[in-house]
Parts: sequence; C-alpha cells; structure tokens
Amino acid sequence: MLKEPSVWGWINFVEFLLSSPRHDHRMNGEGSATRSPAKVRARTVGPLYWLWLWVIDLVSLGWFALRTMLPFAARPDIRILVYHDIVDLVPEEDPLRISTPIALFEQQMRFLRHGGYCFLSVAEAAERLSSRDIPPRAVVVTFDDGHASFLETAAPILKRYEIPATLFVAVGCLGQTRLPWVPEKSHFSPPLQWEQLAALSSSYAVEIGSHTMTHRALHALSAAEQVMEIAASRRSLEERLKRPVHVFAYPFGGWDTFPSPLHDLLRRQGYRAACTNVMGANRARANPMALRRVRIGWCDTLWRFRLKLAGAYDWSDGLRRLVTCDRSGLDESAVMGKVRCT
Repeated sequence: MLKEPSVWGWINFVEFLLSSPRHDHRMNGEGSATRSPAKVRARTVGPLYWLWLWVIDLVSLGWFALRTMLPFAARPDIRILVYHDIVDLVPEEDPLRISTPIALFEQQMRFLRHGGYCFLSVAEAAERLSSRDIPPRAVVVTFDDGHASFLETAAPILKRYEIPATLFVAVGCLGQTRLPWVPEKSHFSPPLQWEQLAALSSSYAVEIGSHTMTHRALHALSAAEQVMEIAASRRSLEERLKRPVHVFAYPFGGWDTFPSPLHDLLRRQGYRAACTNVMGANRARANPMALRRVRIGWCDTLWRFRLKLAGAYDWSDGLRRLVTCDRSGLDESAVMGKVRCT
C-alpha cells in the first residue's frame, strides 16, 4: 500500500489549479489538434505535489461538512467511478494518478460490496436517471482505455465481489504492445488484445463501451473525423464481439471536450449514454450524454475514497475551471494529447 510522506503529506490544490498547463489546441491541415510544446510541461511528484494534495483534502473536508447541511445533499444520485490501470506503480511513474494499486482496488471493491451499494451498468444508470427511479447508494464502476490489467487483475476481483463493470475501449489501441502515451520504460500494463477482449466480454459481467478509435479529443477534430471516431469504434466492437454497444466515454472528458453537437452526433450513431471525466454526481433527469464521474487513482486510500463517494470532492473541477479558465480538458490531455492510437 502506498504511504504518503509524513512531512509532505499536504496535495495538488494550487498546483492542480494554477500550474497545470493551459491547452493550446490548434487545427492542422486535417482538422486535428496540435499543441504548442512550450505550453506542455510534465508534472512531477515532489514535496509541493504532496503539499497541495493535502490542501485539497482539507478544503474538501470543509465542503463536505457544509454540504451535509444543504437541502440538495439528501437527493438521490448515482456515482460513476472511473479507473484506468490496476497495477502497482510508484507515484513518480504516474503523476496523473490514473493507476490504482491492486490491494487498494480490492479494498475499495470490498468496501462497496459490504457497504450495501447498488451496482449498475452505465446503460442502466442512464435509464434510472431518465425514469427518476434511482436506488439508494447507487454506483457504477467504469474503466477507461482498455488496459490488460482489467482482464488479469480487475475482473477476477470484481467477480469475487459480484460487481459488474463497464469497460471503455480505445479500439485502435487494441493489440498494440503499449498505449502510445505511455513511456516505453514505464510499468503500465499494455492494452488488451482482441482475443482477450472477446473472452472477457463472454466470461464476466462486463458492459463494453467505446472510447473512440484513436483517443483524440473529439472537440478539436473536424466533423468527418468525429464521425469516424464515434461510428467506426462502435462498428468494430459490435462486429468483433457480436454484441451491441450503446455507451461511450469521451477521451480526456474535461470541461468543453463534450459540447452539445457531440451529444447529438452520439445519439444519431446509436449511443444511449456517454461519460465525461468531470467530477460529480448524477441526479434525476441528468443529461445521459454528459454523465459525470468520480476519478479514482493511487492516492485514494479508503478514507479519501469514501469521501469521494460522499461528494466531498465534487467542487474541485468547477473551481479549477473558474480559476484557470482551462475548459478544454484535464491534465491528462497535456501529456497524451499529441499521441494517438493508429
């Protein structure tokens, strides 16, 4: 289990809000996004990183205490958790916090199972939100990108605790030796092979969804490229897996990466629900094409995980958007925005 430094255990608030790079999307000749290299700088896991991580925790505790007194706090909602890679990494390998240690992931799933949570798929969550039939303690467990660790590590744990999950796959990455944005010498797990995905979809309670073909930010693409990313990925999954695909997750998924024209395009292409990466809960009549999620990573020890489930961190993305005017995505896109699956 990862231990936070005893002296520098204070996280990512000012750095998260103020020092994350602004996104400079510029259109190349084909209508796809390029980014000015001068505006992209890697984040490191040092003393300030841990300092601001704990600052955001303290602010979240205060917000949690305040929101319990507000009338909307008691309204039923659905929390959609998002994981990426279930693998044991040191923090320095993963400053974006998109990996989750194996033991921590099992601890979190055990807590959900023994905590009386009601598990839904993304499609079921969208239907419940539309009908206003929201069960108490409703939660959805999702995974982005399609790491092989889902089959090798996450799926057996999910099966042990009888928890269904939704896997969003970047279709063009399947079968590659590594995800293009992952450094060559890192210990992130590789993407799934097509054969593994087929075995997974037939052996576990897994809903398969699209995460586009090449994992590019859709809002920065031309209309023709958007159609290709959305339609071709769904068609490939349905043809290879012999099962319908009706759910989608936006790459990066930060503010303004999912404008309303994309909602209409997804509906026309046969999708019924789409997930963002904006922190928050989903309440009755929420837009099914802009569902909010709760990001989980290696820093989310059980106490922080429980606070995230309770909504203590819901404020963070809204404030970051206000302070930085950075509406085009999360820190992830600064690192991964220039690479793509082929």
